[in-house]
Amino acid sequence: MSNKQSWRKKIKEKILNGGYEEYKGLSVCKINDFYPLMNGKIKYQVHSYFYSNLFDDIEEALDKFFEIRRKIR
Repeated sequence: MSNKQSWRKKIKEKILNGGYEEYKGLSVCKINDFYPLMNGKIKYQVHSYFYSNLFDDIEEALDKFFEIRRKIR
């Protein structure tokens, strides 16, 4: 397992356990842990000053989080 995969796995576990990950104003979290959603579906949010979106799938949310994170290094 590479360092990238292990880092991604750690972040995924952190989010699934009610936490979030933040980097220079960019964050990813399970939004249900912070706000109750009316439809009851689990949603993951990737948010920054210039981007915000909800995802049904944690893998899609993590893909977007790392894509944006690479751009703001």
